[in-house]
Amino acid sequence: MNNHTCNHCDHCHTKENETEEKLNKKDIILYITSIIIFILTFLPILGNYKTLGYLLVIILSGYELIIEGIKNIFKLNFEEDTLMTIAVIAAFVLGEFPESCMVVLLFRLGEFLEEKAVENSNRNIKSIVEIKAKTANIIDEKENIKVVNVEKVKIGEKIIIKPGEMVPLDCKILKGTANLDMSSLTGESMPIHVKENENILSGSINLNRKFNM
Repeated sequence: MNNHTCNHCDHCHTKENETEEKLNKKDIILYITSIIIFILTFLPILGNYKTLGYLLVIILSGYELIIEGIKNIFKLNFEEDTLMTIAVIAAFVLGEFPESCMVVLLFRLGEFLEEKAVENSNRNIKSIVEIKAKTANIIDEKENIKVVNVEKVKIGEKIIIKPGEMVPLDCKILKGTANLDMSSLTGESMPIHVKENENILSGSINLNRKFNM
């Protein structure tokens, strides 16, 4: 099977990322606006328009929640969005306007924090995946060392990891011992001692010894 890089796909991913960023910015602007309106409801400047202010807070910050919740109600699908929607509507109908706004604002804040945590997690995973050597030192049948592209290394071939080099592939130690720096993979600052017949991960760095895989 041939592997080809699709520039069009990369372009599509870029467009998707730009769209997501725009949506996030829009949601943040609406959320901040709703918080400002909510604060204003406690001031006398709104007068008889406080109820309208509360309604705007719910619409601006929780329109997606309300729409999804109402859809789920008709589907008899009582998920988190559905229950939150029922709570907001019930509080508003009962005249507990500040409480209904707080429910939406806190729920939306929780979603923002969750999205941020997921983004950070995905970014960390992506950085780990990108940590890899481009070449490997292969030992051929005549015991000569050849430097080849990592993608050309076949299963069962022997490679040598020299001091200071990164482990190019997940492999098993055949001969030698060494201390490995795995901080980029595990976050652990202390070197890990490895010996023969142990499996090691690509992205690790050999600190002090030459060994065969």
